Amino acid sequence: MRDALRGHLVFACGAGLYGVPSELASEVVNLPTLTRVPGAPAHVLGVFALRGEVLPVIDLTRLLGSPPPEQEWKRAVVLRVAQGVVALTATRVLGVASLEGNGGPLGNSGVQQHLKGPFQAPAGDVATVDPEGLVAFLARGG
Repeated sequence: MRDALRGHLVFACGAGLYGVPSELASEVVNLPTLTRVPGAPAHVLGVFALRGEVLPVIDLTRLLGSPPPEQEWKRAVVLRVAQGVVALTATRVLGVASLEGNGGPLGNSGVQQHLKGPFQAPAGDVATVDPEGLVAFLARGG
């Protein structure tokens, strides 16, 4: 039996499509100039202030070990969970969709354990992101 996941914000990050539960995606923002964080891992592109709150910007492509796209990041999806707030880079945002499939974890360790897939959406195959797990992973230095 196939699962149906309702209400996921689907966005592209490099060549991949990702989905996050829409209730945890508080907004999509145009990225301002970022402030670099000395000594931060390569997947932390920098930080910016959003209404008085400092948000780290995470590049999923680099976090997953893929080369970043050639164009500069212009947008990000802001995720709000109990553990904190992060912004995930996005090359384009495709909107909210229901996802279908029996997606399992994409790995047993690292960031892969916080991704499931593939799920099918009108735009193609999507890997879902567990926002709480991802933020906890990043807080541990992932």
